[in-house]
Amino acid sequence: MSAITLSIAVVGAVLGIINTWAGLDRTRLKMRVVPKQAIPVGSADPRLTICVEVTNLSSFAITVRETGFKLRRTKDRAAIIHPVVFDGGAWPRRLEPRSSVTVYAQPPDIHVGRLPKCAYATTDCGVTKTGTSEAFRAFVGHARSPNTQGQDG
Repeated sequence: MSAITLSIAVVGAVLGIINTWAGLDRTRLKMRVVPKQAIPVGSADPRLTICVEVTNLSSFAITVRETGFKLRRTKDRAAIIHPVVFDGGAWPRRLEPRSSVTVYAQPPDIHVGRLPKCAYATTDCGVTKTGTSEAFRAFVGHARSPNTQGQDG
């Protein structure tokens, strides 16, 4: 009889821990930030060749206040001052759970030692999340290679 009581108590304790962890996880802000290369088509501004997609993975709404790029070898950031959002929504953007927004911009100026290392997004409550992608790393690598300096394109 004591073995059954002990097993039920262990199951109850494990379920309590799982429930506590799930509750804490539900209240945590989760946001995915993915920089991408944009290809302007039609009447789109040809200078808008990079974009940052921000997805709210939280179970509550958040407001994205700022996006941009963190720079290597410094603590500086290159914020996207005038973000272009093609869906007609306002900026800063309120994102409901499981929704996303893509912000288009001109790429940050590439200077020696001030290359962008990742994209970032900051919420109204001051939380900043970062992200990178293969396309972004290729874009930065192409922009800094000596073969492309001075070329139009």
